[in-house]
Amino acid sequence: MFRASIGGRDAALRVYRHALVRVMIPLWPALDAGAGWSALALCLCSVLMSWDPAPTLAQRFESALAVLDRALPRRRRVPRTYQGFIKALCMRGRGLPARLAAHLRTLTRRAAGRAWHVGEFIPIGVDGSKFDAPRTIGNEPLGFGGKDKCGPQMMMLLLVHLGAMLPWGWTIGGAREAERTLLRSCLGLLPERTLLVADAGFTGFELLCTLLDRGVHVLVRVGRGARLLTELGYAQREGPNTVYLWPDQKRGRPPLVLRLIRVGDVYLVTSVADPRRLSNRAAAELYRRRWGLEVAFRSLKQTLARRKVRSGTASNARAELDWAALGMWMLALIGGNAVGDPRRLSLAAALSAVRAARHTPGSDRTLRARLGRAVQDRYRRTSSKRAWRWPHKKNPPAPGAPRLTRATPAQVLRAKTFRTPSRAA
Repeated sequence: MFRASIGGRDAALRVYRHALVRVMIPLWPALDAGAGWSALALCLCSVLMSWDPAPTLAQRFESALAVLDRALPRRRRVPRTYQGFIKALCMRGRGLPARLAAHLRTLTRRAAGRAWHVGEFIPIGVDGSKFDAPRTIGNEPLGFGGKDKCGPQMMMLLLVHLGAMLPWGWTIGGAREAERTLLRSCLGLLPERTLLVADAGFTGFELLCTLLDRGVHVLVRVGRGARLLTELGYAQREGPNTVYLWPDQKRGRPPLVLRLIRVGDVYLVTSVADPRRLSNRAAAELYRRRWGLEVAFRSLKQTLARRKVRSGTASNARAELDWAALGMWMLALIGGNAVGDPRRLSLAAALSAVRAARHTPGSDRTLRARLGRAVQDRYRRTSSKRAWRWPHKKNPPAPGAPRLTRATPAQVLRAKTFRTPSRAA
């Protein structure tokens, strides 16, 4: 079990008279726990609201307030209105999501155990997805995705540790902000020896240069939109799978040395040139685990029902989505701790357990026992889940194979002027 941070002793947990809150408290860093809307009360209420299935924010607040009334001592009772809560959250809680995320990264590192490393690398997956917001004047600064009849939206970029299958961080931008731009804003969250696993949208020359300059290795899918050079003679040791990313408009800079890996119909490039450091089989397995990002977004949008936020202003909409991400992360840590391995956790079953514990009297042992049973099904599916008719299903074309072009003599001569071992992995 994670140790309590407040007071430094398990005895401090006896102050909180609710099994669900006692399970949550050890995940917090040291927070102010005074009367009224203290930092601790704001965090507890925000996370409880992120787990609540009610259709309106006011109903979610009333449900969270009922739990806090039963859990907190009388001297720490919180005010009674949602308006007061949201004002306190805007005034005092601006830095709380980043502070909590930093602490949860420490707990994620601990929960990962041996899965923290894959070989010599720390595998982090990245992907983005859009979330809807209500059609209000206050949400118009979020921007619109450009599609017909589209309302205000936000773009979330999510980082997931692919060893433990737990979130690692996120950032939120407007509807028109690119995933590559958002990734640059959260490079400081990546630990040393990170291997960033991404889809075909992250193959830009400038972005990859920025990542490699920071010591971050990459494993990225490429498609027909990527033009790669072969036999350029730039790398000190050029193998049969050595390729170069060197757009025409970037010929004033050295080319990027990459290794091409084919897995069935999927083509990957990595900055790790030596197969002994990252084999083709390990690369294929890591890219397969990138599906955990899709599962995380499905958990946010479908399991937690946060596909569309309910706030009417841009700042509140971003804060609501921040706390939804934190709520999913905390739920994964609570359930993973009870199950023993976060990779086996069923987030839907864990959510059902904490929702049932909100207003049902029960002991800590009862709640932990139910969380301990929140494991994924291990049966093998014998039929497809795909519906035979789905009118709104997207069918984007497959990325295809990258365009491989043999370097011309002029390109070979130009590359010799930049020859340096600094780009070779």
